[in-house]
Amino acid sequence: MAYFSWLKNVVQLDFGRSISQNNAPVAELIRERVPATMLLSVSSLVLTYLLSIPLGLWSTVKSGTHAERTVSTLLYMLYSLPSFVAALFLQILLAVKLQWLPLYGMTSDNYETLSFMGKSWDIFLHAAMPIVCFTYGSLAYYSRFIRANMQEVVRQDYIRTARAKGVSPGVVVWRHAFRNTLIPLVTLIGLTLPSLLSGAVILEQIFTWPGMGRLYFEAIGRRDYDTVMGLTLMFSVLTLLGQLLADLLYAVVDPRVTYH
Repeated sequence: MAYFSWLKNVVQLDFGRSISQNNAPVAELIRERVPATMLLSVSSLVLTYLLSIPLGLWSTVKSGTHAERTVSTLLYMLYSLPSFVAALFLQILLAVKLQWLPLYGMTSDNYETLSFMGKSWDIFLHAAMPIVCFTYGSLAYYSRFIRANMQEVVRQDYIRTARAKGVSPGVVVWRHAFRNTLIPLVTLIGLTLPSLLSGAVILEQIFTWPGMGRLYFEAIGRRDYDTVMGLTLMFSVLTLLGQLLADLLYAVVDPRVTYH
């Protein structure tokens, strides 16, 4: 009965109150933490696509060469490295030894005294290491995924026909082969968002990043059930939105798909 009572309140946008955050409304806590988590997740997702697509296409064109095999080996090594281990290594190297980046947090102590550009730069410096940890695993997987799909497509008859007509290799790869790998690539959008959000729980705690992941971690440790339930619901909604976005993008990348 307690669950149905909670569900009734959720319909009215009442997620309860947090016993670990001075009895603050859970909805207000989540609203405050969403921008920080989305900053990392969206930045990581965009950066992953911007880097993995050209890297995957390059690997297809250079397939079998020493350079491509070296890059592939490095990507496999990155993919096998847990993000929380990479986070600790980056903190020791870049923050403690070299002192290039802040060790933790989202802003510096003097953040309020900075100009707009100074505040943006300060947040960028603090977000650099978390974004790298969010990105490198997806980058390795996406680039290998694109290469594997491209290797299958370039063996098709229409690709051989295009090459026989004298079409340049770049045009063949980009305009003919790559377009037919977009649908499985778009599918990964809906699958990547849940992994980014789940990774946020550990990484935000390591970097003391004030996002939903850290709030989730603290709520579990303090048995703050209303906050845990509210965040679980929020993560589920974001996952469904990722799936919906992937479905909508199908119609963009494939003219055969229409929604009525």
